[in-house]
Amino acid sequence: MIHWAWIIFGASFLTLFVNYSIRDGTYSVLLPEMIKDLQMTKAQGGMIKSAFSITYLLFTPLMGWLTDRIGGRKVISFFCIFLGGGTFFMGMANSFRSAALFYSLIGIGAAAVWVPIATLIQNWFGARKRGLVLGILSVSSGIGFGLMGLILPMIVLKYHWRVVWFILGIFGFSLFFVNGLLLRDQPEKMCLLPCGGSGKSNQTVKGMNPAIQTVNYFDILRKRRFWIIGISYLAISYGVYAIIDFIITYGTIELQIPYRIASLLITVISFSGVFGGILLMGLSDYIGRRKSLVIIQTLIAMTVLLVILARNHIFSLVLGIGCFGFLFGAIWPMYAACVRDYYSKEVAGTVFGLLTIFYGVGTMLSPAITGYLADLTGTFRWSFGLGAFTCSVAALLIGFLERPENLEGLNTLSPVRK
Repeated sequence: MIHWAWIIFGASFLTLFVNYSIRDGTYSVLLPEMIKDLQMTKAQGGMIKSAFSITYLLFTPLMGWLTDRIGGRKVISFFCIFLGGGTFFMGMANSFRSAALFYSLIGIGAAAVWVPIATLIQNWFGARKRGLVLGILSVSSGIGFGLMGLILPMIVLKYHWRVVWFILGIFGFSLFFVNGLLLRDQPEKMCLLPCGGSGKSNQTVKGMNPAIQTVNYFDILRKRRFWIIGISYLAISYGVYAIIDFIITYGTIELQIPYRIASLLITVISFSGVFGGILLMGLSDYIGRRKSLVIIQTLIAMTVLLVILARNHIFSLVLGIGCFGFLFGAIWPMYAACVRDYYSKEVAGTVFGLLTIFYGVGTMLSPAITGYLADLTGTFRWSFGLGAFTCSVAALLIGFLERPENLEGLNTLSPVRK
């Protein structure tokens, strides 16, 4: 009999696939066409993504808190309405302002996807499987990226970029029904143990009400580990999105590569990230998240420099982008698993939501500054170089993080029984 954890995994995989196809893959592929049709500057194109990041930043802590209080099933299902609705309205955008407004609605919906799913999925799998499962789950975003780079240019050339937003909006809205039907918050509520877990500590005794846990935010914020992880999260999100958001625009406008070919750069990032996410997350279960993040983020900085030096030498450009994607595929699930390494499951959603504020700041600043520097200097190379630098900073900061086994338990909970 199939463990319900794998049903949860399937619904989560589909949700992440649609979410990342909309928020990253579609934006990157359609941005060059939207800049031309809506007569925007590169800075304005970047600010559309910044509008998304602002609402994502503001709502993610709320989503983490709501996940701990009412469960991921309700949070994820309800806010997929915003994800689908904002996407559908993007097809109606007729100016920079309207595009920024509609993309900010997508940000609200997207805020209720990754943090709640990463929290929920780790409740359903044992400690020795978390890294691998999150790595496999990250494949969904890689496939979403890749397919958008392959399929969307054909739709754009045959129809229009607006049609893409309409189609994906319908898919996004359908997630409301999928998650409402299939997701469950805790295996204990179904009298199950986590898949791959063991021990009586995971079992729930029937007839007993579990303790309600209240979070002591001061205990979370006063620990240096929170700030090390958070600032590193900000730095790496800034660096990688400087590349992802503008690599197609860089290829088509600056390198004069045909749009259909330049769009394949996202596909290279995505499909190489599929393998990287699985392999590197599996490896991190054995060598540790801290060491893995230092190595990966250092290598990402080096691959960005390779992309800059490649210019329009196609082989070197594809090689650099492929290496970047392989490493990038493990970044977000690595941080999610890192949170569970350092914090208990009762507060993981809240902590991850708070940490995602840093991610939101990075993704908010990155497109606006990257586009502005490109307008100012006439090239994306300085913008990408700044991204490589922030990736190096992220690696350096994680190097100061203590090993989880050397830390005392985080006293963030005050049990209260009904």
